[in-house]
Amino acid sequence: MEYFKMFFCLILLILVGITGCSSKEEVTSINTVDVKELKEHSGTYVGDNSNVVAIVRALPEGETFKEIDLHNKTPKIIYGAKEGSLSEDEMLKYWFDGKNTLEKNFLYNAIYLTILVPNAEGYSFRVDNQKFSVSREEMEQFISTNIQTLPRSNELFDKEKTQQFIDDNKEKINKTVKTAAIGEHFFDNVPIVKE
Repeated sequence: MEYFKMFFCLILLILVGITGCSSKEEVTSINTVDVKELKEHSGTYVGDNSNVVAIVRALPEGETFKEIDLHNKTPKIIYGAKEGSLSEDEMLKYWFDGKNTLEKNFLYNAIYLTILVPNAEGYSFRVDNQKFSVSREEMEQFISTNIQTLPRSNELFDKEKTQQFIDDNKEKINKTVKTAAIGEHFFDNVPIVKE
């Protein structure tokens, strides 16, 4: 009987150790974004560091957000490994998984930043040596053509209008970002460049 208790405790200890060592940080993806949290930041000004940072952290791969530069009304967001988060290898494996995750996340993040930060003049994202920059005008045209006519910038400072726009279009945003032909056409016009 004593042998079985000891054997059971040993097995339990091994299982707990394996489970603890194998748990990884959950990475926010397009499918797991908390849109309610994003909507709380409707009408954010580009100079409002804390709200812009909160938006970036709530977007896909926000866990690997490393730094942001808000000068010149163009948020420049750099993703990378940081202590207490995913390792460099895990982060790169996620972004460059062969399923166009980089392109989908850049486009998705640019769409929501266009909606939520109406006075930004452009958006720039960088992961590893890959950089994507797009103007607000290009994003407004893309959203209006592929999703729904985007309200004017001054109307997007009205939280209720912005939140209603998101509620009316969140599924269409997801579908648009995941449609390969739309993404390919977009990135033909606004390419991701290697630095």
